[in-house]
Amino acid sequence: MSEATDPGRAIDRSPTRLGRWATTGAGVVALASVGLYSWPALAAGTLGLSLLLVGLVRGTGGLVDGGAFALFVGAVLAGAEGAPVLPVLVGVAAAVLAWDFGGTAIGVGAQLGREADTVRLEAAHLGASTAVGVTVLGVGFGLYRVGTGGQPIAALLLLVIAAVLLVEALS
Repeated sequence: MSEATDPGRAIDRSPTRLGRWATTGAGVVALASVGLYSWPALAAGTLGLSLLLVGLVRGTGGLVDGGAFALFVGAVLAGAEGAPVLPVLVGVAAAVLAWDFGGTAIGVGAQLGREADTVRLEAAHLGASTAVGVTVLGVGFGLYRVGTGGQPIAALLLLVIAAVLLVEALS
C-alpha cells in the first residue's frame, strides 16, 4: 500500500539521502583542503563539519548554515596564515557548496519527503551548483595568477568574501 492510500503512515520529512551525501562530501573537501595548513583552520573546519553533520541528522537549517560558515572561516584563517591560494579557494568553494547542498537537502526533504524520487532533481541541482563553484574557483585563481602582481593573499580573500556576500544578497 502506498503512502497516498495509507493515511496512517507519516511522511518522513528529513533531509534527502543524496543531499546528505553531497553535503558531507563538500564539507570533508572544505576541511581537508585547508585543515593541514593551520591549527585554527583545522579547529574551525572540524567544528564546522561537526555542526554540518548534526544539522543534517536533525534536519536543522541553522546548524547547517553555522557549520558551512565555520568551514568558510577555516578557509579564510588558512589563507590569512599563508596557505597556498588554490587550497584556500577550494576550501571556500567547498564550504559554499556544502551550505547550498545542505539547504537543498533539508528543503527538498521537508517539501517532498525523504522517500520521494528526487534523484534527478537533486542531481541537476548538484551538477549546476558544482559547475558554478568550479567556474568561480577557476576565474578567481586565474585572476590571482594574472593580476596579483605581488599583492598579498589577504586581497584575494577579501575579494572572495565580497563575492560570497554579493551572491548571498542576490539570492
